[in-house]
Amino acid sequence: MAQRFVELAEKAVKAAERLGANQAEAYIGTSRSFGIDVENGSIKSASERRDAGCGVRCVVGKSIGFAYVTTLNDDDIDEAVRKSIALAKASIQDPDFVSLPSPEASYPIVRGLFDKAVEGLSPDDAAEMIVRCVDAAKEPITKRRNSIQAELSVSSGTKAIVNSLGVSQSAKTTSALIDSYITIKENGDQTSSSEYQVSRELKGIDPEWVGRTASENALRNLGSKTIEGGEMPVVMTPLAVATVIGSGFAGAINAEEVQYGRSYISDAIGSQIASERLHIVDDGLLKGGVGSRVFDAEGARSQRTEVLKEGVLRSLLHSSYTANKDKVSNTGNAYRPSYAGTPMIATSNFMIMPDRGTLDNLVSEVKKGVLCMNTGDRPNMTTGDLSAMLMEGFYIENGELRHGLKSTLIGINMRDLLKRVSRVGADTRATASMVTPSIVIESAKITSG
Repeated sequence: MAQRFVELAEKAVKAAERLGANQAEAYIGTSRSFGIDVENGSIKSASERRDAGCGVRCVVGKSIGFAYVTTLNDDDIDEAVRKSIALAKASIQDPDFVSLPSPEASYPIVRGLFDKAVEGLSPDDAAEMIVRCVDAAKEPITKRRNSIQAELSVSSGTKAIVNSLGVSQSAKTTSALIDSYITIKENGDQTSSSEYQVSRELKGIDPEWVGRTASENALRNLGSKTIEGGEMPVVMTPLAVATVIGSGFAGAINAEEVQYGRSYISDAIGSQIASERLHIVDDGLLKGGVGSRVFDAEGARSQRTEVLKEGVLRSLLHSSYTANKDKVSNTGNAYRPSYAGTPMIATSNFMIMPDRGTLDNLVSEVKKGVLCMNTGDRPNMTTGDLSAMLMEGFYIENGELRHGLKSTLIGINMRDLLKRVSRVGADTRATASMVTPSIVIESAKITSG
């Protein structure tokens, strides 16, 4: 199947060249996804979706055109080629465009990207997994009014990319995700919590852990209160770090954002921008990593990129376009969610290197502060200002969690946050966007109530 897709892409590229393209690229993607939703403890819906299509980029001079089709029919792909050529000829020249990427001398071997168990998961086995999650979630909260929601989704797919410079690559991948969202009502108090796991392999999913942990966290949130605000330490768990740093810092070192002046990080390569305790890499070669890949969305070789070392900014994240513009090496961070879009820049496996200590150890060292379990808020990418509501959090006093927090905000600028990382734990876990342990911010402004 993968070889057939490569052949289809090669035909599209050759057709584009015959029609006058100086350079051309064809990206083919197919996917099958299956999902089950549970609401109020019972299965609400199950669905399967299949998708396939081809996206074509053509370069005429320094003008670029893009078109896609949602089939893999030869005639339809030819039509996409013609539309892409026409759009390129009608487009304004881009003086910063240099070239599509050339093929690499060799590509890495990245293990753990495909799992037959995920690809072959039957509806009955999927239903059994989601029931296990729900049953585990029920156990701690059976005597309380509750609502249990859960979702299981698995996907498998094949992608192929070919360009006129000689890039010709294909790959098969799988992924699985399970999550649980719990709401509890008791004596006029209502709390909620969620938990999830995502993995390339089915054996990386533990339905019982997801369900039980979500319920236990919801129980701990009962009796949440406001506190007197002020400057105090903040302990962030991996889920919170993934939002604040995984989005808030990873986005800032996106080379395109820096080049367009939309990032609070600018002209900082080689500068100390963070605590010496922070060592961050973007590793596209991590075995079984959710973001791992042999090649990026343009066919460039995937790699491990050192972003921060002892707080010094070593590299931005690049696609071929931004790397050529800055006259630096391409980091292989081109990404596209499907064949229907052009490449953008994104992380692969964005990793904070662990140091030492469990979450309990980090909390025990705080005299007065807050634990941020989760937040949905990201910083302003231009200014770096962050105002993050604690979706789940706890007040820490004398090294112990006293009670849950409600209506509580963390206020800090990202440049200050990065410099104030005073501890990095060893409790590493993989989230959807990061592989990270918990961290401690030595001080931030806390507003409550």
